Amino acid sequence: MHDATRRLRRLTHLEPMWEAQRAERAASIDRLIEEASDRGDCTDRMYWTLLYDFEHAPLTTNLRQLADTGFEPPTVDGLSEVELGTWLWEMIETLGELGVFLVHTDHLGDRELYRRLVEEVLVEPVRSLPPGAGVSEFVDLVGGDDDAQRLIYQRFYASDPERESWRERRGESIAACAPPYDRDRFLPRPDGPAINDDSSGNDEAKMEDGRLPLK
Repeated sequence: MHDATRRLRRLTHLEPMWEAQRAERAASIDRLIEEASDRGDCTDRMYWTLLYDFEHAPLTTNLRQLADTGFEPPTVDGLSEVELGTWLWEMIETLGELGVFLVHTDHLGDRELYRRLVEEVLVEPVRSLPPGAGVSEFVDLVGGDDDAQRLIYQRFYASDPERESWRERRGESIAACAPPYDRDRFLPRPDGPAINDDSSGNDEAKMEDGRLPLK
């Protein structure tokens, strides 16, 4: 059985490794700035930090990051409903500690969400950025470049202005519905201002794999 105390103790033991990764990240950014200076190029640290995080940081997967903490989720088919809930929330909370946050999950049951995370979402390649680096990753469970996902967003999550924008662009109205589950308001969130869940009215702006841009 997993609990918050055990998880926090496990993650605390990883802090020296993460501190070394943060130091290597800072040193790599310093090298990019030094090379840019030698070329007479821009030396703005924010620019090179973003470039490193998006293009130069080593690749990993969120599932690999979970395994590094000692958390390795079992296959969903062998889990009872009680076990499923325990493993799912342990995974969600551990991802939050790693700076990975889920959005728009209320249309998915626990088993479907668990399966999608373990078999699809968390195996996608991502840049390896240690917790505490000032970067968060947001995984949108209605992301994707297809109309089925956009319809789910419009039905369960869109604001009235977003639905009006959809009607004007697509020539069809979609009635708002309450999602079948109530999970999102309990999900971990980063410290500070609320995340940007793409409430600008452009629900097609999300990245194709369902991941919102790093903030």
